[in-house]
Amino acid sequence: MATTTRTDSATREQYLQLHRWMCMAKALDDRMHILVKQGRAPFVGSSRGHEGIQVASTAALGADDWLVPHYRGLANSIVRGLTMKEWMLAVFAKAADPLSAGRNIPGGCYSYHALKIAPVSQVVASWIPKAAGIAYAAKLRCEGSVTLCTFGDGATSQGDFHEGVNFAAVHKLPVVFVCENNSYAISVPIRLQTANPNIADRAAGYGIPGVTVDGTDVPAGYAACRDAVDRARRGDGPTLIDAKVWRMNSHTSEDNHLKYRTKEEVADASEHDPIARFAALLEERRWITADQAAKIEEEYNKEASDAADWAEQQPDPLAEDAMTNVFATGSAQGAPL
Repeated sequence: MATTTRTDSATREQYLQLHRWMCMAKALDDRMHILVKQGRAPFVGSSRGHEGIQVASTAALGADDWLVPHYRGLANSIVRGLTMKEWMLAVFAKAADPLSAGRNIPGGCYSYHALKIAPVSQVVASWIPKAAGIAYAAKLRCEGSVTLCTFGDGATSQGDFHEGVNFAAVHKLPVVFVCENNSYAISVPIRLQTANPNIADRAAGYGIPGVTVDGTDVPAGYAACRDAVDRARRGDGPTLIDAKVWRMNSHTSEDNHLKYRTKEEVADASEHDPIARFAALLEERRWITADQAAKIEEEYNKEASDAADWAEQQPDPLAEDAMTNVFATGSAQGAPL
């Protein structure tokens, strides 16, 4: 197992873009919580605390690579090109929603083929073998693409984790597995999931590299993921990255984390905000000022609010379109059932 620390591996403009993506994700996350409290939206699975490793890992990909995120991966999707308006169309389940055409809860189950985002699932860990399958297809076709697969620590307690990682290791597939380890599977702490909390240690059992990284340290996360993507693209197989993060909110808006976390622990989590930490680094390098950072957050907060108001007014799905995209149609796929 290797441990990655901070290294300079991106340019000033790349760092500033990473910061903007993180602020964009935070603004959407915060706005969704407001919408839920107002009764205008049904649900939110918060990504607060995960933004650092999400933007770092996804930014390491190329345009032709695939993203297989978990249902908390809002920032991952933003890096791939998802806009605020598109996300809000999904939140309000509108007909023009490009993620699921208004068929799923926000962030729960979606895909975006044009952005090479594979289907997200709420069945924990079920997407890990799918990521291995996408990488296997890419290898057979000699496409040269890499697949990034993200999941929480709870997913590593499922059989799908073993099956997907083992298959990828055996066939030396071009896939990077990133565990966003916030030490909780909903309400179950990691000490009740595994006797060894270092997920990266498991990589040795599959014969692949395991890397532990501070997921709130954006430069370190980017360096680890960039190296893993490069390794996969060279044909050297998968890497398992254990990114330690802090979940700042409840598991979802349907959950109350104060029932199983102390107020002191929640307050401590807020002290590990990757956005604040990264902004402090940018300020230290004089690439941004505190006032500029605050203005960026303010601008994205307004954009998220405007996007929500706009999306809420868009047309709802039509009843007659309920079966669209459910069954294959056209001569290439055969007649619908």
